[in-house]
Order: sequence, then C-alpha cells, then structure tokens
Amino acid sequence: MPNLSLRVSTRPAWRSPGMMYAVLVVMWGLVWPAAKIALQDCPPLLFAGLRILLSGLALLPWTVRHLHRSQVLVNMVLSIFNVALFFGLQTVALQRLAPGLVSILVYVQPVVTALLARWWLHEQLSILKVVGVIVGFAGVGVISSTQLHAARVGLWGMVLGLLAGVAWAVGTVAYKRYQAGSNPVQDMGIQLTTGGVLLVLAGTLHESWGAIHWSGGFVAALLFTALLGTSLAWVLWSALLQTGEASRVATWTFSVPVLATLLSVLWLGERLSSRLWYGGLLVMSAIYLVNTRRFSRSALRTKRSAEQSSDAPF
Repeated sequence: MPNLSLRVSTRPAWRSPGMMYAVLVVMWGLVWPAAKIALQDCPPLLFAGLRILLSGLALLPWTVRHLHRSQVLVNMVLSIFNVALFFGLQTVALQRLAPGLVSILVYVQPVVTALLARWWLHEQLSILKVVGVIVGFAGVGVISSTQLHAARVGLWGMVLGLLAGVAWAVGTVAYKRYQAGSNPVQDMGIQLTTGGVLLVLAGTLHESWGAIHWSGGFVAALLFTALLGTSLAWVLWSALLQTGEASRVATWTFSVPVLATLLSVLWLGERLSSRLWYGGLLVMSAIYLVNTRRFSRSALRTKRSAEQSSDAPF
C-alpha cells in the first residue's frame, strides 16, 4: 500500500530565507553608524583589521573541522576581494565621508553583481531584473543626492567607496562560481581570518597602534561590528548565496543604505530630507521587481512542493 503521508518541512522559521534577509539587512544597516563612531577612537585600517580578525576568530571553532585543501585555497583567494579590499577600502572612505553616503557608494555592488553574474554564471538577465537594478540604483542615488551635494570631500574618498563595492561584487560572483564547500560558516571563517590578518598587517605598516583610544564606546562598537555585523551577517550572506541567484541576493542589499541613512540621521545628526523617503520607495520597488517571477499554476505548485521538501544549508 503506498504511503500517502505528506512530508512536512521541519525547517525552523528563523532559517527561512525571508527571516535571514531581514536579519542581514538590519545588522548591516546598524554597522555603518557604529563603525563611524568607532573610527573616532581608532585609525581606519587598524579598526578594519581588528574588526575582521575578531570576527574570523569567533568562527574558528567551526572553521577547523573537516577542512579540505581546495576549500582553504579558494577561500583564501576570495578573502582578498570579499574581505581585505572590501572592508579596507570602505573603512578608509568612511573616515572621510558620512556613513549614509559611503553605504550608498558601496552598494553599487548589486549593479555590478547582476552584470558579472550574467557573464560569469550565465544567470538570466530578464527585463524585470534589469529594470529592478536600474530603479534600485536610482533610489540610492536619490537618497545620496542631498548628501553628495553637501559633502565637501575630495574625489578620492568617493572612489574608494565605489571600488569597495566593485571588489565585493567580484567576490560575490566568484564565491557563487567557485564555492569550495557546502558549509558557509567554514568558508567565511577562512575568509575573515585571512582577510583580518592582511588588514592588521596593513594597519601596522601605515598606522600607529598608539592612536587607538580603548574607550567603552569603541570596544562596544568593535564587538558589535565584529561579532554581529560581520561574523553572523556574512554567514547569512554566504548561506543565501548558496540557495539563490547571486544577482537576486545582491539586489536585496539595496535596502541597507536606506536603513543606514535613517540611523545616521537618528544617531549622528545627519539631515533628514524627503528624498530619503522617495529613494526608499524606489529601493523597495526594485527589490520587488528583481525578485518577482510569473508562474503558471502548475509551475507554482511544483515550486512550492520543492521548497517544502528542501532544507537550507544553514
């Protein structure tokens, strides 16, 4: 007699992609003003190095289990783009610019990711996805327009922020293409530890350890940005990359500059303007456009059945 019982997913709600996206966006939105506060007491490269190395060491107990040589080598190379260049460049830019503006410059990443994923991963670049990417980037542009006009800084700081986003895009697509293992905790542990060592060495060569003021505020900001804003957030990020298209996952991050700008207004006194709300609406529209698909009824039933019978890797 055939077994007519239905298989029910045992995946907890906190492991659902929607919840992981929400947690990731909130933590990354909080990181920007927290890092700006920490930079008042620490040079940029040393702060980036301490933050990233601490986050890598926090994952070390889960990193050293059942490692393969190929996994270590691939992730060490990826650490150059995903960690050393990404965090180093953005932190130096953050010392020069407002957090909201830097986050917007860095989040050119989804645009570059969508283009690289089309060429490197052969992901479909549909009309809706193209429109969504354009609308999302327009949204962060609207948010930044007032700040960009008011920020009297050199071109160098803005270039660093943009290069950080490009480095992240290259690392994102490369991780999706060459991911060494099925365990995102191990992958990010290797990348963060390796990248943290590189950043600490760079900070030691170019900055002074004596310039660090170990205040309570600095230590709190360091711990938050390292353990929650980096360790946990990047594990979620790599897990989401393993379960979805790189360009779709990356486009969700368009909502991070909205939250980062709003928090900078509340915490750091950045000026709030109506353009923040207009830009936020464009960003939310972009997320919908990039993530929506048209299904027939039978295809939709097949998709729902597959989701119920599969478990996420994290």
